[in-house]
Amino acid sequence: MKTELTIGKVLKPHGIKGDVKIETFSSNPARFSTLKKLRLDGVEYEISKLTLDGAFGILALKGVDDMDSAELLRGKMISVSRHDLPKLADGNYYIADLLGLDVLVAGERIGELVDVLQYGSADVYVVKTAEGSCSFPALKKLIKSVDLEKGEMVLDDMVFNRVAVYN
Repeated sequence: MKTELTIGKVLKPHGIKGDVKIETFSSNPARFSTLKKLRLDGVEYEISKLTLDGAFGILALKGVDDMDSAELLRGKMISVSRHDLPKLADGNYYIADLLGLDVLVAGERIGELVDVLQYGSADVYVVKTAEGSCSFPALKKLIKSVDLEKGEMVLDDMVFNRVAVYN
């Protein structure tokens, strides 16, 4: 498991005091409101203030006090230590932990989970297969189990055959 997770991206400066507008990569950005520090391209910063509005927010960092300093952060990826993130409820996973899992249907490995597309109604998982790729919605009735230790996601074959799309 990764010890550091990417949780967002700096979009642009916001105002003249060094604040930056960010985009979060989470279905629940509010979980980041308790963070005290983060990293931007490996450099650690203390958070002065974080205001979230949906998937976007305004971030103030100690030591970033003007628009020029904020401009230098444009486009940088935001990461945090896994230990600083709140525990997820059972059945919820960070995308970084799902990527690379072997996907099994009816006991057979069909491929590797390579992407998670986030849409309003359900995430869509993309699997690289020997023939190309397939995708399927992340439905509770489809996903029988996820075992991060074994690196496996087991799917219900009956449901999978109805919802899978091959590309």
